[in-house]
Amino acid sequence: MKQVSSYTPSNILEEKTRFFTDPVYNPQFRYEVPLEKLALDGYGQPSPEKLEKAREIVEKAFYGRNEQDLRMLAGPILSQQEVSEKVTLFLRLHKLENRYKISWSSSYLSRSTTTADTIKLKSSAEFRKESLHGMLYHEIGTHALRRINYEKQPWFKKKKAYGFSSYLITEEGLASLHSLLPRTFKLAHSSALRYLLVAYAQEHSFAEVFQFLGNYVQDQNRRWGMAVRLKRGMEDTSQPGGYTKDLTYFEGMFEVAAWLDKNNYNLSPLYLGKLAVADVEKAKTLNPNFQPVLPSFYLIDPKKYAADMHEIFEFNHLLD
Repeated sequence: MKQVSSYTPSNILEEKTRFFTDPVYNPQFRYEVPLEKLALDGYGQPSPEKLEKAREIVEKAFYGRNEQDLRMLAGPILSQQEVSEKVTLFLRLHKLENRYKISWSSSYLSRSTTTADTIKLKSSAEFRKESLHGMLYHEIGTHALRRINYEKQPWFKKKKAYGFSSYLITEEGLASLHSLLPRTFKLAHSSALRYLLVAYAQEHSFAEVFQFLGNYVQDQNRRWGMAVRLKRGMEDTSQPGGYTKDLTYFEGMFEVAAWLDKNNYNLSPLYLGKLAVADVEKAKTLNPNFQPVLPSFYLIDPKKYAADMHEIFEFNHLLD
């Protein structure tokens, strides 16, 4: 699968200006990578069952509330300096301050992303107290630590040879669940809305997606960014279709919830590396004495972790 950066249009600013001048215009994107090499639907298509669950969660979240109400539930807004300080502290807590650097840029499509050595943060994004803690649990507590453990495995960079399956649904599902742990409002509305939007984009143009987003997102720049995220990888965005990676967050939550519930909320096996739940036993066999680095939010009190995760599962009907 190509890196997400390959799907970022090279003429995005030019097309943004044109779109805001004419809101029924559908951007014509250009890419550094040839279009035929971009796999838009490599993450599958929405399922009717999950789509219905996503709708229920989104309707519940937005009942009597708007986007600003939901954002305010995450606490006060933090400055860029405060965010950097808290990210640094969390890295230190896990002895990762020398491994990862923090990079801010307005050009990033995603609010936060973790690579092998960088925590990338979008400078124009809003970070609130609880949403920042959720981001730390997601990016560092899940993605970074699973990467650290993966690098110590005999199957590091040899997954194909060892017959490992794709790990992305497990990875994003676990990270998405963890991002809800520090939140007071534990409804998975962000992941559910992403799922709903991917489904809508499969049948509508960019301009129609942008208009549909108006039901949930008032800020024009945020709506633009979300629409681009859905239609990235396409050249003529008047056509239906789009990039389906955002399905993995919501679908993965169900997969991981079922696995944790079945395995007594023992998180350790899921931290043997970047692996799918289907490959846990294989990973154990290949390195039976390996002790993974685990996140602080689990180690401090595994019983509380189990109780909090079960509450999230019940609140979002992930085990139904």
